[in-house]
Amino acid sequence: MLQQLYIRNYALIREIRLDLSEGFTVMTGETGAGKSILLGALGLILGERADSTVLRDPNEKCVVEGHFIEPALSHHPLALELDLQDETDWCLRREVSSNGKSRAFLNDTPVTLTQLQSFASGLVDLHQQFDTLELTASDRQRELLDVMAGHVPAVASYQLLYAEWRSLMQQLQQLETEQTRRQQEKEYDQHLLEELEEIALLPDELEGLEEKVRLSGQSEGLTQALATLVENLQGEGENMSVQLRRAIQALTPHEKNQATIQQWLERIRTIDLELRELAREMDRFGAQLHFDPRELSIMQERLSMGFRLLKKHGKKNTQELIELQKELSKKLESMHDLDGQIQDKKDRCTKLETTLRQLADSLHASRAAVVGPWTEQVNALLTQVGMPTARFGVSIQQTDLGPHGMDECTFLLDANYHMGQTAPNWQPVKKVASGGELSRLMLCIKSLAANRMELPTMIFDEIDAGISGEAAKQVGLLLRALGNHRQVICVTHQPQVAAKGQHHFHVVKSETSTGIETRVTLLSRPQRVEALARIIGGESPTETALQNAHELLSS
Repeated sequence: MLQQLYIRNYALIREIRLDLSEGFTVMTGETGAGKSILLGALGLILGERADSTVLRDPNEKCVVEGHFIEPALSHHPLALELDLQDETDWCLRREVSSNGKSRAFLNDTPVTLTQLQSFASGLVDLHQQFDTLELTASDRQRELLDVMAGHVPAVASYQLLYAEWRSLMQQLQQLETEQTRRQQEKEYDQHLLEELEEIALLPDELEGLEEKVRLSGQSEGLTQALATLVENLQGEGENMSVQLRRAIQALTPHEKNQATIQQWLERIRTIDLELRELAREMDRFGAQLHFDPRELSIMQERLSMGFRLLKKHGKKNTQELIELQKELSKKLESMHDLDGQIQDKKDRCTKLETTLRQLADSLHASRAAVVGPWTEQVNALLTQVGMPTARFGVSIQQTDLGPHGMDECTFLLDANYHMGQTAPNWQPVKKVASGGELSRLMLCIKSLAANRMELPTMIFDEIDAGISGEAAKQVGLLLRALGNHRQVICVTHQPQVAAKGQHHFHVVKSETSTGIETRVTLLSRPQRVEALARIIGGESPTETALQNAHELLSS
């Protein structure tokens, strides 16, 4: 329930604090006095967007606060997130600064506008003058039918499964697109892999072959040079090794007496060992330079194939070609994994679709079952609010799977049905209903749905537009009946409706020292008589108007 509404520096309002009560409250006032301004300010704490144009004084920020009591919202996700699960009193506040920026608060804790909207939707149902247009929207029609069928939780469960199914379907589509792309590449990738597998390169092989082939071109001169060096080092006759051994033999007898000679001998023996090892290495290297022509041809052919693959794939060395071979192999193997993923997604989609269709059939049956009793109730209320010749109906057409099942709901109306007709001349509500008819139809529907919607506060802005007399009286009675179970606030121009209010606020616009200003007053009973008389008879009501106003309040 909305206990208090505080507004400062909003449009024509300098500062207003309204203390509200349970039951049915009405607000009246001349056109332009600011009744809709009050609802506009209320809309701010319900999450509507605002800018600096709402500021009365551009040098001061606008503040709107609403104080509510609602224990049920202690379980709202936002209350849990903010550690407010023990609260039952809620303060929703919006502040709008001169630069157009706004801030939102819940119990003095900053929240986002989206969070505020979500939380406030559990506190207030605000029906404004043109909200009857929502009654012409197919989705809204189905939602109202679901409320009356009492399976909103079932629809929510269905929607979760539907969202999962749609996500799986998108994943499946992406995998199948990837599969098509890979299939197109598969033949070429297989050809590339076979080329690499055929040559079967070993690590650093091309680099080694290149060196060998290069050496083979220099082998004749290099072999001769190496043979000469080896001969000089260890060949027959007076080679370097023989001369070093003679030097060792000549110095050995003297090494015991001279430390210097000992050092020389060690150096000569080291040189002798180094020269012998060098000769052996040269000999082995020279042996490798002897290539068999057939072997050389094979190396040259293999090297040519390798260079061609390096150029083809834009690679720099053998290792990069080997890595490419591994990548191609993995890519082709992953085709089998992709096939498995696709089949798994297909199986899951099929199972989910079967479940969804079963749930959608159940929802359809439930919706169809409630149509008859519900339309009878609505038609009874339509008669009560001055539409005795109107007949309301609902058409349910099954379609393919959608976010809410397989039903497309259409609200139908025959505004001029008479008993001689064999059947109503059904037309979609959006095509045939006038603004006044839509307002009354919405009121009838909401009055029936109210208990199921569990909204503590319902606000109507001129829902009685376009009606008068007995119809307006019945609308007032209907709103008052709603007020027996929840807080109902209605902005009205109809004295018959205003008279049914348990509490009556009057909105006036007057000129003050600071400019035009909107003020709101809670009326006593004598003041209500006068206010109703002015609605009936104008600014200077007659005795007859005053008597009529007194009778309206007393009835």
